[in-house]
Amino acid sequence: MISTGGAALLSDFAAVVSFVLNITCTSDPNLARRLLSTERPSLGAEDVPSQLIGRTFDKEVIGNASDEQVLSQFVTQLVGLKRKQFEGAVRAIRRYVMGTHRISNDLSLAYSLFVMSVESLAQRFDGHVAEWTDYEHQKRQRIDDALDGAQPETAAKVRNAVLANEHVAAARRFKDFALAHIAPSFFREEASHARGPINRTDLTIALQQAYSIRSGYVHTLTEVPRQISVRGFPEAIEVEGRATLTFAGLARVARHIIMQFVERGETVEREQFDYRRSFPNIVTLPLASAYWIHQTNGFTHEHGPSRLTAFLGQWTAAALLRQPNAKVTDIRPLLRKIEEIVPGLSKASQRLPLLTMYFLFHRLIPGEERLPKFEEMERFVADFNEPSIESFVAHIVTDQQPGWTLEQLEQLHDGYFKSSRSGNATRIGLVLEAALSLYLAELNRAVGNGARARDLIAFATESCPAHAALRAFEAALTKEALPEICWYKILLPPPPPSQSAEIDRLALGARQ
Repeated sequence: MISTGGAALLSDFAAVVSFVLNITCTSDPNLARRLLSTERPSLGAEDVPSQLIGRTFDKEVIGNASDEQVLSQFVTQLVGLKRKQFEGAVRAIRRYVMGTHRISNDLSLAYSLFVMSVESLAQRFDGHVAEWTDYEHQKRQRIDDALDGAQPETAAKVRNAVLANEHVAAARRFKDFALAHIAPSFFREEASHARGPINRTDLTIALQQAYSIRSGYVHTLTEVPRQISVRGFPEAIEVEGRATLTFAGLARVARHIIMQFVERGETVEREQFDYRRSFPNIVTLPLASAYWIHQTNGFTHEHGPSRLTAFLGQWTAAALLRQPNAKVTDIRPLLRKIEEIVPGLSKASQRLPLLTMYFLFHRLIPGEERLPKFEEMERFVADFNEPSIESFVAHIVTDQQPGWTLEQLEQLHDGYFKSSRSGNATRIGLVLEAALSLYLAELNRAVGNGARARDLIAFATESCPAHAALRAFEAALTKEALPEICWYKILLPPPPPSQSAEIDRLALGARQ
């Protein structure tokens, strides 16, 4: 109840009542007034909602004896569904009801939401297994040409990989799912209450048209054809010679399909389900690194990049930027685990994230507090000789020159920004990323490549746009010769005179 306050449950139940009884049900009186208005359309609409869909927006609806039973049976079936089917049905119902609400101000969005309410079910519950012939013809032909001569097994793997990454035959899946959930009652009992009910032959074409209209709006904001918003509630009208569902027709089709999905769904008495993850008004966010960075349970070298990323975040805040109350967590329990792991790793790339944490942390503590195996670990210092992002950070924050060529640093810069946002890669943080660009900019300036240096300064500014001093440095540049580009003078705050020695030790390490 603390999470929901009841409002989310009330909103969902109002949506179900609106959907099942085909009426407007809301706890917001202002929304009700707007939706039920018969005086004038709102901005962006050509007519009032009550002229496009029957009953839903009537100011007065006369209930009948069966309404209570119909609603009760539907809710019982809905909440009895397996959890995945329940969630899918509720999503579809919400989208449908949102679509009815949008009729008052955006017909194209409303039409698309009706289609999406069915499409959401088709994409998750149609059981479709994509085949190569489902893939778009021109794309398929280009891949087939490229695979000409390849081993059949290799070609099959490539095609399967392509299909796994694509939503193929989406329009056909939508149509097939919709038609499969049209019960005989749609053309019989339910049709008796409709004006100009659509027939089965036209429905097949109209469903294709509906999906095309939805795609046109989603991708290019193409407005719905004006013909489908005619008064009088006919369910279909011809647009360019093809049967097309009107708002009244699409609304009835969507409601029928969703109801059939719920009715046909498998119900269960009980089901294992982590209900806490479905609470509304709760957002899951990562814990601050201080709560977990020192933990050793289950730690392997594969966790090295993520731990180093967190450690550098703490280091930057506390040692480089000297932010108030920023601290570096005591990770010595983790460092002892690193002492056990590192000797068994065969690749420098596996060791470097662990070693960077290990040696940088020792820069922050007095020599007498070093771990007993510190000198033994120093035999791995040679790992820092070759270019890597970990080695670069270790060098510059300890005020040492990496000694790599300009070409090597250009490759490092390019490779880091291409790979750091994907996979299990070390991320050094925005300030150190700017430092990497500025460091490389200074090397280019020193060899007379001013244009490249300016590009790198611009790249650094755009990579760390919140840094006022960096923006000011770029803005002060003139067309004349570039000044010396000192990354730490630009990015780091000057130390107070009384603390300069201590801050220098923390920020740049013991100078060598």
